[in-house]
Amino acid sequence: MQIKQALYSLILLNGRKPAHIDFILTWVHAIALQSPAMAALPIIFPPPPWSNQDLVLYHGTIDAHAAAIVASVRVSLGKPCTDFGPGFYTTTLRRQAHTWAAQIAATKSPAAVPAVIQITVAREDLAGLETLAFVRGDFHADDYWSFIHYCRAGSLDHNRPHPLSYYDVVYGPVAAFWNQRMIIADADQVSFHTAAGEAVLNKSARVRVL
Repeated sequence: MQIKQALYSLILLNGRKPAHIDFILTWVHAIALQSPAMAALPIIFPPPPWSNQDLVLYHGTIDAHAAAIVASVRVSLGKPCTDFGPGFYTTTLRRQAHTWAAQIAATKSPAAVPAVIQITVAREDLAGLETLAFVRGDFHADDYWSFIHYCRAGSLDHNRPHPLSYYDVVYGPVAAFWNQRMIIADADQVSFHTAAGEAVLNKSARVRVL
């Protein structure tokens, strides 16, 4: 009961009782009581031990460009009117990079062949970059959609104060129908936009995996 009473006191600090508060507190209290038992349950799907391990990224392209990207990444070749503006786009999902590669190949000559580049990046290198991250992409994620519209309109910066221009790296969901605020489910993108971001990619191991 002490847990429930403490939570109730905190929630009522503003002097109002939210709707369904008793149900919510009962549920939270039940979870709190179960926590020792929950901790004792076997881990069915154990993840690998956390070691600040490298982040593996994938870039979708075509065969004609693959060798040049493995040799050296150039963020300046990125096109405007994209989700996060001109830059070098990657994803943590190999299947998604394969899909991007197939889409690019379909817009080229019939002889174009999809290719995927794997880039293994040290998290400590990423930690030194100026970062913009979006966790949500649902209909009500106004910050995310505001940024998408800004970049999709052809903007050639991230609207940062002078003399800044772009964030080094941007993380977030992938827009599908951006005018309707719809994203692609179970997809992500990590884009690099500056010389600093480019330097991190170019010091990272790059290998063609498709």
